[in-house]
Amino acid sequence: MTLPATSHGTLARGYATGEAAQAVRDLLRQLDRQLAGRRAEVVLYFASAVHDPAALAGPIAAHFPDACVLGCSSAGEFTDSVTATGGVSAVVLPEGIVVRAVAALGDLSEDAAGGTDATVAEIEAALGRPLRELDQSRYLGLVLMDGVHGVEQLASERLIAAAPGLDVVGGSAGDDLRFDRTWVAVGDRISEFGLALVICEVAVPFRVLRTCSYHPSGRTLQITRTDADGGTVLELDGRPAVDAYADAVGVAPADLNSQVWSRHPLGMVVDGNRWISGPVAIAPGGGLVFRNRLPAGAEADVMDPGDLVADTASAIERARAALGGQVSGAVAFNCILRRLEMDARHAEADFVLALGGVPTAGFHAYGETWLGHVNQTLTAVVFG
Repeated sequence: MTLPATSHGTLARGYATGEAAQAVRDLLRQLDRQLAGRRAEVVLYFASAVHDPAALAGPIAAHFPDACVLGCSSAGEFTDSVTATGGVSAVVLPEGIVVRAVAALGDLSEDAAGGTDATVAEIEAALGRPLRELDQSRYLGLVLMDGVHGVEQLASERLIAAAPGLDVVGGSAGDDLRFDRTWVAVGDRISEFGLALVICEVAVPFRVLRTCSYHPSGRTLQITRTDADGGTVLELDGRPAVDAYADAVGVAPADLNSQVWSRHPLGMVVDGNRWISGPVAIAPGGGLVFRNRLPAGAEADVMDPGDLVADTASAIERARAALGGQVSGAVAFNCILRRLEMDARHAEADFVLALGGVPTAGFHAYGETWLGHVNQTLTAVVFG
């Protein structure tokens, strides 16, 4: 697929399909054409799990030897022209948008908190100062995380602790709904249980947007018991979580599935922001498994779906207006449950149109990062 050429002030983005070698060639050809000789500072790519990561990471990093190159596996890919599965999408932040960038690949396999801290320390050493001292109007973090081991919330909390107030935006790697193995990469290094982080000094204004298209149904459940780490809710309102949730959404427990969960997640208000999290599986004994931790004792609203497409378009337009109407592009991370909702509604083309023609690339993720780890959300950075 060939995307429209972009002007000198915009980012470059692309999408390609086919065998890995052919997809990389097509993708790099698109990106080079749009860059038109500009130097790449940051490259991000998002690839279906059908591709061997080694067939992508090495060639893409070699093509951009002076850039920070990060990638991850996905649960679907998109640009402002297409949303699909089985391919590779990519975005390049060139000179003129990014002044400089520093990236690191962290190992979360032994100690997610310690691995995140070590990643931050590596970047701080390269920058020559702590992240908490960076000018928050000029610096931005982009992060790709392992998506199947359940450590995203802890890693996000460590990033917030290291850089309070700094926008760090990203997504959890996917594997095309297998929920078995994901990967992240920096340069030609690949990790199946890691974190890829890049800190960018940005030359243009930017805005972070977050949209989750739900509203409270009026039904509230209290989280009365969880497992040790809060990732599995065992009881709601003092009852087995599966039974209480099924009653609240009006279906039999045996009929609970991803479509029900995507339509009726739980929502909690934290620090004035509503955070959305939906179940992803039923645990033995009648618990509900979530992709982030829910605190025992908290009250959660059962949410009803809104208009995903219209809300996405509105969020993009608000960001564009905040940047004076002129934008150079966006990097976006969309929840897999939103993609499944789009698929069920046959709204894929409408989602692309909702991006408003803003040059964009991103992927459908197993979780989204901004001010913590969330689900059923689109997070994005829009550059002026």
